[in-house]
Amino acid sequence: MELFNKYKNKNFAFLTNYINSCINDESLALTPEQLQSLLSGSSQSTFEEFILALSNQNTNADEYNASLLYECEGAMLPLRQVQVPIRTTIAEKAWLFYILHNSKADLFLDFELKNTLINSLEKDICSRTYPIQSQYIDIRDLSPENHMSITTELIVIFKAIVNAIRLHKYIRVTNNTFSGHTYYQQKIIPYKLEYSSQYDSFSLSCYPLDVKRPVKMNLKNISEVIVEESIGNYNDFIRKFEDQLEQTKEKDPVKIEIINKAEAYDRCAYLFSSYNTFCYDLGDEKLQMNIYYYRFQQEEIVQNILFLGHYVKVLSPKNIVDDVISTIKASYENYE
Repeated sequence: MELFNKYKNKNFAFLTNYINSCINDESLALTPEQLQSLLSGSSQSTFEEFILALSNQNTNADEYNASLLYECEGAMLPLRQVQVPIRTTIAEKAWLFYILHNSKADLFLDFELKNTLINSLEKDICSRTYPIQSQYIDIRDLSPENHMSITTELIVIFKAIVNAIRLHKYIRVTNNTFSGHTYYQQKIIPYKLEYSSQYDSFSLSCYPLDVKRPVKMNLKNISEVIVEESIGNYNDFIRKFEDQLEQTKEKDPVKIEIINKAEAYDRCAYLFSSYNTFCYDLGDEKLQMNIYYYRFQQEEIVQNILFLGHYVKVLSPKNIVDDVISTIKASYENYE
């Protein structure tokens, strides 16, 4: 495998991104001093000459200046208004080739574009040289219950929601909750789609007009999506929604004590990776994790704690402690 590629040099990558960004938006251009500050970090004379050449300040000879950028009103702009193509290594192409074979790619790419990319990459990929398999890309050991199935229906629903969010439109959804209740064609304002790596699932954060509070729906429970009219004063809605969402954030975090055995801490860190957490060492192979959460996430937190088993002790708050205890008692009584 190729260990070094000149196109992967950090300065080359920086300049590629800088030139392409400035072509799209000149307000992103930096002054010569700002450019030098971002690229500095070495005292080698050759590197200093590189910075001088980049800003056309090398006085030795004109041929030592890069002539990539020119100064205009204090900002360094690209001399040529041409996008710099992104260079990829064979290893990166191999990774992309196998990623495109993942069924989740169908959620984000049209069928024709996906096949065009695969056919193009196939010419550069030798499976004997780069035998990448799905387990090399996704090392999680997901249970059958958590593994997401990408069906035609899910693709249609996913793309309809993405389109509604992008165009700021209302949608009507039919949502079959885990509790068994079905909401038929509930009119909602979609906020954003979120992915949980733990459960391998997508959820929709939204604002149903009938309940008038932030709600999260699992995409696997949604059976119908109808895109409707545009949302008036969308920016006002976003501001109010985020303010209301902030109000559902619990002030007191869930505090748990972890005995660092049987990879309990690693499992705990993975389970709560999507939350804001604060951890510190208690000594004697014990750690404490403070988990900050929204009110509607309480059930999910309790499930994660139960999954960790006897290596975790819930310290506070009392309602979470009581919820864990009652769940364990109910399971024990059902088992008897």
